[in-house]
Amino acid sequence: MSKNNITVTVLGAGNMGTAIAQVIGSNGYKVKIWNYEGDIEPLDQINNLHENKKYLAGINLSHNIIAEKSLETAVHNTNMIFFVLPSSVMDATSKRTSKFISPKTICVDVSKGLDEKTLGLTTTTLKKNIPAHSRPFITTISGPAIAKDMAQGGFTAMNISSKKSEAIKSVKKVLCNDNLRLKEISDFIGTETAGSFKNIYAIAIGIADHYEWPMNTKAAIIVLAVHEMATIIKKMGGQEKTASDLAGLGDLIGTALSDSSRNRRFGQCFPKYLDKEVAAKEVGQVVEGVNACKIVLALTKKFKIKMPLAETVYQIVWKNAVPDKALKKLLKQSF
Repeated sequence: MSKNNITVTVLGAGNMGTAIAQVIGSNGYKVKIWNYEGDIEPLDQINNLHENKKYLAGINLSHNIIAEKSLETAVHNTNMIFFVLPSSVMDATSKRTSKFISPKTICVDVSKGLDEKTLGLTTTTLKKNIPAHSRPFITTISGPAIAKDMAQGGFTAMNISSKKSEAIKSVKKVLCNDNLRLKEISDFIGTETAGSFKNIYAIAIGIADHYEWPMNTKAAIIVLAVHEMATIIKKMGGQEKTASDLAGLGDLIGTALSDSSRNRRFGQCFPKYLDKEVAAKEVGQVVEGVNACKIVLALTKKFKIKMPLAETVYQIVWKNAVPDKALKKLLKQSF
């Protein structure tokens, strides 16, 4: 199938959705992009200025990107849909999208989150909501991908997983180039799980940055985080080794150490205000790690396991534990 015959849609015009669209458009494919209601400003900017000033300022966007305000228009007759949405709107959006999905459309989950009510992965939400003909083609992508770096052509490698090899082949065709590579991995559950929890640990690193703790301390936090990700991946039915792959350690490093990481920035802001709403407002975007803390707490009870670092972040963000004292106490008890 030629580039002219492949249609691609990106749902979510935040920084990552826009970056995904930019890569696909720069690869020569026409790509439609939509954003959830109430946030249409970036769509106007993309069509009128070929720039998303709100979420990805400074990037001259490909003319192959067309912003659509109608969800039906955005997904009608498309071959591939990238879901790059906050996990909190995934359920409602995928339900609405299902009415317009063509047979055997490849649905690609880039959202990296869990449903707070069901404790299920975002791909589980997709599978529940989209038509049966497209469920086998669900694909997930996860790894160290800072949106601006990727949009500017910095080399990026991520894990990709799907039950259908033809889906992986198709996604690679539209997304891969000399600067973006997708490494196939069989552990679908692990890929999803690791991408969901690294945001919690990025908050911890942000807190450490606020107190100007040295890299030695942050390295210790990262080691604890990888161990905990391996634990929860195994309990959820995945493979422990995925915690050390691109979707696990790779994504954790990218999210925890990047200046543009919203979760890290939240962690840096939080000790100043000791108020999660105020800190999130300063970040200016959805901070997935905040709700992920609550989900982890529920999962530790469900699986009867201990995840001390994630639970400490929960206590800090939701239960007013003193940030530096709580993290220092955890580190002393862990090593």
